[in-house]
Amino acid sequence: MKTLVLIDDHAMLRRGLSSWLAEDGQWQTLGEAASLEEAAALFERLAGGLPDLALLDIDLNTPGRPGSWGLDLIPFLKERYGEKTPPVLVYSVYDDYVHLKAAFRSGAKGYVCKSQDTGELRAAMDQLSEGGLWFSPGHAFRVAAVSDIVLGLTKRERQIFELVQCRSSNREIAAELGVSLRTVENNLSILYDKTAAKNRKELEQL
Repeated sequence: MKTLVLIDDHAMLRRGLSSWLAEDGQWQTLGEAASLEEAAALFERLAGGLPDLALLDIDLNTPGRPGSWGLDLIPFLKERYGEKTPPVLVYSVYDDYVHLKAAFRSGAKGYVCKSQDTGELRAAMDQLSEGGLWFSPGHAFRVAAVSDIVLGLTKRERQIFELVQCRSSNREIAAELGVSLRTVENNLSILYDKTAAKNRKELEQL
């Protein structure tokens, strides 16, 4: 039987998922956590037998720690367990590309919105446990579109695009790349045309 841990600040949701998994009979829940601190402690207890999967929420609004960023758990696990780190499936209410991108940049292997049915969640869990990745069909299309845009950029445009996505200012980009401010501004104008982004915020969110 495959194993997982549930990390979500909503006790009712964890309880519902645990019941569903118990009825399904294919997955065993090794533990639950409502915060980053609880999740770290849980993994310490399970260090000798890590789960096959971690199901993680993005917002962990626990008492005294409102707005905790669940994705911070992933680099912590990678630093602690290296190659033994179990794949992380993000299970979130957010259905936008910005959160999807943040999840995968943090090291998540899959992303499922809570609005989707349990069939998609189960498929994603199975896919990750077998070493794969999971996007919902709509997200996969969006990721492919952004990848196609990046492939059409020159080396310099791609460098500036990546630094913009890291929230670097024009002056910081110029200093990082050793070019003039005017060069950065000219390349940004080209990036707006190639990506159809209307402003810097849209360019950051691609």
